[in-house]
Amino acid sequence: MSLKKPALYAAIIVATVIATESLARVWNWRPPDWWNAAAGDGMGPLRYFHYSSGLGDLIPNQDGLWIGGFYRPFHVQTNSVGLRNIEEPSDDAFKILAVGDSMTFGLFVANDDTWPARAESRLREHYGNARRVQVFNAGIVNYTILDELAYLREKGIYLKPNLVVLGVYENDIDDLRQEKNGVVQRPHDGIKTRTLMWLKLLAHNSALFTIAEQIKAQMQLAAAGVDIRRSNPTRSLPREPAPDQDVLIKRYGQLFRETTALLKSNGIPLVVIYIPGIWTLSETSMMESTIRALTAEAGVPYLDLTPAMQDEQDAAEDFYLLRRYNGVFIGNPHMSPQGYAVAARALVDWLIANEFVPP
Repeated sequence: MSLKKPALYAAIIVATVIATESLARVWNWRPPDWWNAAAGDGMGPLRYFHYSSGLGDLIPNQDGLWIGGFYRPFHVQTNSVGLRNIEEPSDDAFKILAVGDSMTFGLFVANDDTWPARAESRLREHYGNARRVQVFNAGIVNYTILDELAYLREKGIYLKPNLVVLGVYENDIDDLRQEKNGVVQRPHDGIKTRTLMWLKLLAHNSALFTIAEQIKAQMQLAAAGVDIRRSNPTRSLPREPAPDQDVLIKRYGQLFRETTALLKSNGIPLVVIYIPGIWTLSETSMMESTIRALTAEAGVPYLDLTPAMQDEQDAAEDFYLLRRYNGVFIGNPHMSPQGYAVAARALVDWLIANEFVPP
């Protein structure tokens, strides 16, 4: 069989892709290094990817801006082992490892404004010693308890923390639907991870990919009823439970028990904190009641941060990235620096009062 025709067809396909990409760049041109210029550290989209080595899941040695939803930039720094900290782990310090999702990572705020960093500062003030305690931030955006368990098993226990603080948020049970639908947040295979990383890097440098992502984002925002001119309005929690809620709660309980067993077998104490969302400041929380029952069953110390957040009259606007617009909260439901400060103060007071940290 002659190879001329397949070669010709391949050449036509390549030429078509190149021509289409060229037209897309003409229509949607941007400086090729715009992410690097915005962040100032030359890392580009690599900054967002998973890191398979080290003690954290972030790309190490970052010192630049991340671009979040609605182009809200925030400063992210990581140490040489991929944790969201500047300091390196010390064998002489009492090490606390904070694990959780975006509410632990501190989406849209700088390193120093996250609750792990605020807690570290307050503990150091308490001891009067800047090196007595270290609080390491291993939170990752969109992680579920499945990802957090995998992280602890593969990396977290090797940090040899003296205490693990698991941050729980309202959507932690619902997010397990990703696993049910076959979506994996945290990759486990190093080769697959690196391959995926480079494919994403190539895609982000394509004008066609950028246009497709913009169209997809606009369709998703329109379907959700979001007006991008005013950011995203917060939505109330569903009044009726989802049909698969019992299944998700059962799966969450299974993974939580595996987490407690893993840490117990390695002699690492665990405490759990519940971080309230704007909705659960005034409504009953299914997540809070679930984690309260699970921690009681396992004998794990538990702190609900809701009362500390409720003490403020304007908690929604002061403690979250929100403002009122025509009677509706507009903005983003993640915590503000003030919210993280209140959470850290309540956590540290509780840790000291219950002697979960050295006297």
